[in-house]
Amino acid sequence: MSGTDPLSLLSKKKKEEAAKKPTGVPTPAPTTATSSSAHLGDVDDVFGSLSKSTGPRQGSTSAATSSLFGSGPPLETLPSRTTSAPSATGGSGSLFGEEDPFKANFASPSSSYGGYPSAPSASSSSYGPSGLSGRGEGEMRRRDEAKAAIGGALTNAFSAVNSLLKTGANTTSSAVPSSIPGQGLAALASPAFQGGIPPSQSQYKTTTFEDILPGEMVHAIMKECFLVVTNPLMELRGRLLATNYRLKFQTQRGVLRPELQWMRTVSYYDVPLGAIEDIKPEQSTSTAGVTEYKLKVCTKDLRTLMFVGTEFQDWRSTQEIVARLGVPGNSSLLFAIAHATAIWPKDQKSWVGQEVDGWSIYKANQEYARQGIPTDPDNNPSCPWKLSRLNADYQLCQTYPAVLVVPKAMSDNHLWAVARFRKRGRFPAMSWCGGPELEYASLWRCSQTTEGLMGSKCSEDYQFVESIRQGGRGIEGRDLLVIDLRPWKSAWANKAGGGGFENGHAKCRLVFGNIDNIHAVREAWRAMGNAVANVSDGDVGSWFKDMANSCWYDYIGAIMSSTHKVIKEILDHKSNVMVHCSDGWDRTAQVSSLSMLCLDSFYRTQEGFLILIQKEWCSFGHRFRTRLALGEPPSGEYSPVFIQWLECVYQLVKQAPQSFEFTPSFLLRLANEVFSNRYGTFLCDCEQDRQKMVAPDSISFWSVVLRSEDKATWQNPDYQPRRGAMVPSITQADYFVWEEYWWRFHPRGQQMASIKAAYQTVPPPLLATI
Repeated sequence: MSGTDPLSLLSKKKKEEAAKKPTGVPTPAPTTATSSSAHLGDVDDVFGSLSKSTGPRQGSTSAATSSLFGSGPPLETLPSRTTSAPSATGGSGSLFGEEDPFKANFASPSSSYGGYPSAPSASSSSYGPSGLSGRGEGEMRRRDEAKAAIGGALTNAFSAVNSLLKTGANTTSSAVPSSIPGQGLAALASPAFQGGIPPSQSQYKTTTFEDILPGEMVHAIMKECFLVVTNPLMELRGRLLATNYRLKFQTQRGVLRPELQWMRTVSYYDVPLGAIEDIKPEQSTSTAGVTEYKLKVCTKDLRTLMFVGTEFQDWRSTQEIVARLGVPGNSSLLFAIAHATAIWPKDQKSWVGQEVDGWSIYKANQEYARQGIPTDPDNNPSCPWKLSRLNADYQLCQTYPAVLVVPKAMSDNHLWAVARFRKRGRFPAMSWCGGPELEYASLWRCSQTTEGLMGSKCSEDYQFVESIRQGGRGIEGRDLLVIDLRPWKSAWANKAGGGGFENGHAKCRLVFGNIDNIHAVREAWRAMGNAVANVSDGDVGSWFKDMANSCWYDYIGAIMSSTHKVIKEILDHKSNVMVHCSDGWDRTAQVSSLSMLCLDSFYRTQEGFLILIQKEWCSFGHRFRTRLALGEPPSGEYSPVFIQWLECVYQLVKQAPQSFEFTPSFLLRLANEVFSNRYGTFLCDCEQDRQKMVAPDSISFWSVVLRSEDKATWQNPDYQPRRGAMVPSITQADYFVWEEYWWRFHPRGQQMASIKAAYQTVPPPLLATI
């Protein structure tokens, strides 16, 4: 290390300061574990020493760092993790007993109960969370000088320390039981950890907190827990609650620094079990013989949280709760059921004051009638389409809705033959019709054919596609536009595996949409998240480069381009369009629903937007459970396809904000709620499973957001109702970064007014029945 290295300069400065200090200064007695303040110690960061202890805990990061910085006073002093934990039962027998000083901290009138501390008092030092340090100006100045001297080398130093602790300095203790074999959420979801937990078996069943939800119950507590914060690098001391709904970290009142208050606003430490993508338990023993139990939680919304505990049993119990209640492998065991049971009055399936039954918001007959499709074909001979109830028992296609629209010319026998020829039985079905105003021009969706390389044909499928082409009253003899949403290479690869596309149809104009598959979407989403994480104020960084390399907005552009083709074909030529991908439930849902949002102003209203999602995503079989890993560990099929679509909608809203009755903040709320497992709306992969497994015993999310008091929170005050279609711009120069989504868990987000506005209005919660 050269003499001009920042660490060397800092080490030299520390040694000089230590040499100037007078000798013979008595060492204060260390804090004991018997005082009430020891139950939840003061929290320190890497540039301050707010703890009453005199030095770093043995084996801690601060101890190792001080050796790098020289023999002078340590740069960081954190409270010991070996301090006794708060009593599991307070003086009254409850975890929050009156004699428990932890409760006194949380129940104080000035606290923000429910896991997040109130803002520091006005008398707090600007260098510490609650003004407890007692430093003079000289110490503050030395700290600032240390910050300047370290610069960017601090991160590298701590990386080196962590690496050192993981290798030579740490060893796994043989005296402590090992972690769950095959660490990770998939291992935790093994049969040994499956199944629900009866409320009577929870020793914390009487534990409560301010924002606890109806039906929510605490099942495990890491009573002595530290949360590692990386920006700024520090540790927050508190406790971690594991309920049947979430992981909730609670800190002592007043310890959260002003620059971290944004974490409280966005519920950074509140993680629904459904939002956990992976949890990695680790345990290690330091050179001082102190065993640390770590839980690294990676979420589906780009958060990474590291919890460090001191008690093995608490650590183990928390893992078990996440496995049993977060990924039970059965949608009927998720929190949505307990939540509804606690809200509904006895023997009823609605709560007092419920205005709308969200499960019946989409009525197929009524919606298609609005589009000009008669319930009785004889009532409108000019309409070439008809309602079909052939799939009422879901035997024709298990992943399609019960009510469908097909060409009048097709008999039931034809439908059965076409379903056998299309992958997974997903034959062409109508998504939207323009009615007599557009001469019944319509949009159809399906899956790929199963012709394979040998080019097997199905005459019934050919007749079906021809009936769609002839059904429209557009330009006579115009070929049917078929948009295969896959890249052409992927389409041919699928053909080699037994799939196919409509290149053999004489009167079809085949166009490839070049939208990449779910795996590419998943990797692009992760890369975009990394691009956000790499942004640091004060550094030039590589934001534009990283964002471009993620290809996230390239994929959104491909969806927008295919949507534009659909809109122009229907509006300009009054002709029908058919779209499909491989299975017809991912890219197909994105393009069909985005096209309908542009073509039909009804879907741009609040209620209409919910009907659109229920129809094109839930009823037509987008695999929410599989794609978002709801109730099961993420698999190779995990992909945030729905989140990608929400950002496409965000682009439309930003281009024409007055054309939408809902605000962009509702899109963010959807992005949050889809992972919560609080309602049954998104829990299954198709309409059939949802109606059988969760709808009878859970609440629809639409019932909640359509309450009058809730609806007002996401209504656009500048909305101007306009009939007719909108044609979006597809050039990337007109795209906007969805800041409310990407930056909400980043320090930069606290500076953005749009993010603050998105969290400013909190809808009133549902209440439990008494």
